[in-house]
Amino acid sequence: MKIEGVSVNPLHYFETKAERGNPALPMSSGSLKTFSHCPSRWRAGYNPPDSDAKEFGRLLDCVILTPEQFKDRYSIQPATYKSDDGDKPWNNNSKSCRAWNAEQIASGKEVVKESELSQCRAALKRMKEDEKIIAFSESSDKQVWMSGQWKDDKSGIIIPVKCLIDYVPRKDSEFAKCLGDLKTTRNAQLMPWQRWCFQAGYHVQAAFNTDMYVAASGEDRNTFCFILQENYEPWETAKRMLSHDFLTLGRSAYRTMLENYCQCIKHDRWPSYDDHDEAIQGWSLVSPEPFMAEREAFAPKYEFEESEPETEEQETDDVPV
Repeated sequence: MKIEGVSVNPLHYFETKAERGNPALPMSSGSLKTFSHCPSRWRAGYNPPDSDAKEFGRLLDCVILTPEQFKDRYSIQPATYKSDDGDKPWNNNSKSCRAWNAEQIASGKEVVKESELSQCRAALKRMKEDEKIIAFSESSDKQVWMSGQWKDDKSGIIIPVKCLIDYVPRKDSEFAKCLGDLKTTRNAQLMPWQRWCFQAGYHVQAAFNTDMYVAASGEDRNTFCFILQENYEPWETAKRMLSHDFLTLGRSAYRTMLENYCQCIKHDRWPSYDDHDEAIQGWSLVSPEPFMAEREAFAPKYEFEESEPETEEQETDDVPV
């Protein structure tokens, strides 16, 4: 394991010449997680779809972690463009606007609106209000690229691995035993984010990155922290530290993923969703989970009082007394 660089441009980190299925392809925790969801889909070229939230997260990462890279990675969309009738508000349907956009993309840059950049600046301002976050950030090297090799005991295969760590606090700081990552989120409340941390596999990333850094540096890093920022106004922040048990769970998960990946490489077989030992003649059985039965048992029931049937009054002749 070794440190490839500090303040790395993520575009360089993600560049690779090897194709999926080639043992020379460097695997990150993100690649392993996507692979583990469905090896066949991953092998066929699947990537999680882009979204406004992801684009905002990349922009915020640049503004907060590597602001010196902004001019090389982004172009700010002009507010107006010139036409035969004079200056007009920017319109991506215009031929000249489309040409400008294409030119920026061809140069390797992302196009960002001034309003989006203003949001990131507001988010950064909000983050600077948290003294602990700022202390952690100022004590850290940022965007640290690690590379190395993983030898799988079962198959004997050796594959390249890599990771990009957002925050590596320096050894002379109060955070010397920590590593960290910046995440944007819709909900930074403790319990919802804790569940999302598991669902998104952030514990896998944390354990993978920690083990790679410790192997490369020989340092005692046993704590992984997440700096959170909600991706809407007022850009609320939060600080999360993974427990030892959560890191252990992530470590077990990534090692299983690596073992499965090496088996797929060795046999050049990439299972799909229904290629597992519990499938019934190729069909996966869909069964109720315990919470489903409980929800049904406690579902609302409607009871109505029975009303007495109405009887028609009979007409009778008056009987004299």
